[in-house]
Amino acid sequence: MVMRKEETAPQILVVDDERSNLRLLKAYLKPEGYALVEALSGLEALEKSALGPDLILLDVLMPEMDGLETCRRLKEMEATREIPVIFLSALQDSRTRVAGLSLGAVDYINKPFDGAELRARVRAQIALRQQERQLSQYAKHLEQMVEERTSQLIHADRLATIGTLAAAVLHEISSPLTFIGGNIELLASFWESARPALEEHCRHCGPNPLLAARLSRTEGYLMGAQQGSARIREIMEGLRAYTRRDDSLMERRPIIEPIRESLRLLRQRLKRSIQVELEVDPVIQISCSPRKITQVFVNLISNAVDAMHGGPGKIRIQSHRMSGSVEIRLTDSGPGVPAEAKSSIFDPFFTTKPPEEGTGLGLFISRQIIEDHRGSLTLAEPGASGAELIVSLPWSPPDPEEVSPGGAFDSSLPQREGQSQ
Repeated sequence: MVMRKEETAPQILVVDDERSNLRLLKAYLKPEGYALVEALSGLEALEKSALGPDLILLDVLMPEMDGLETCRRLKEMEATREIPVIFLSALQDSRTRVAGLSLGAVDYINKPFDGAELRARVRAQIALRQQERQLSQYAKHLEQMVEERTSQLIHADRLATIGTLAAAVLHEISSPLTFIGGNIELLASFWESARPALEEHCRHCGPNPLLAARLSRTEGYLMGAQQGSARIREIMEGLRAYTRRDDSLMERRPIIEPIRESLRLLRQRLKRSIQVELEVDPVIQISCSPRKITQVFVNLISNAVDAMHGGPGKIRIQSHRMSGSVEIRLTDSGPGVPAEAKSSIFDPFFTTKPPEEGTGLGLFISRQIIEDHRGSLTLAEPGASGAELIVSLPWSPPDPEEVSPGGAFDSSLPQREGQSQ
């Protein structure tokens, strides 16, 4: 069903089988600024009610389908049920009046009617209709707000549950993991001295294919155990970063400093044919926990490197001043985020990496840190290639004496366009 567009003038559907009556109603109501739509029958009225008028003036006595039947059908349809109907009729008997009002009409005016009275009654119903629409819009807005707040509370409760669970898991795992890691190191140390003796034994006792095969695999087994233990510790560190209360003082720093620090920390990974284009204004300062913001950029840059499988590739980091905030856009030349993963990349423990490479905590923790700084971390709409993450943080202009005379680039860390790290 096609609904009419929003108009400044209230719309009234006038239904009467006599054209002279329509002209009279038009003469009374047109000067009031109403938009009038005419219908000569009940069937035509049902069709034109799809325009969504604010009021229907309906004659009772009409051929084929009278006004009472027309009103009944209007009230049966969900799209027109709420449109107020005023009957206009030359019938004076109370039975017709009661029947019309019982069908849902809001008023009943006898013909011949007084123009001033007609306008007053129409004006009252139009005002009520507009108020109902405003209340309906307000109610919808309230429902939307309730849904949003409910979603936020559910999310907050979920995060609190994850934090409580993570703290408990860390407590339970720390001791056995220390025991396992220590034993693995002891086995590795023992193997360094035992292997030469076993190999010497094989040489003196003749070929033993089974023992030789196990000797060649044992070192791999130990290495796998060490890597697995280190992987568990990495996951625990990620959880600990999420659950740990950081009572460190917020400091006012140029946003470029934690970005530079993260690039230094990742220098070895970035040397694998990864080009970094750093275009960050050194004047822009934020109030932050430098360690935490550095952690965010370490996570984001590491993800970009992983997406490009170590290189060759390019990472571009740009700053954009907004009104009261700064946007840091980090773009990589990788394959981009799969469409099916876009809604989940910030969820805890969600990752598109193989199990041995990703914990699914980096982006989750990074978003929490940025939100703790009254900012936001979002995924931009996909471009021609790669993924683009946007860090938005509040900023304020620095004092003139706080601005260092240096440029945007650190000479100890070459970051000019097109230059490899």
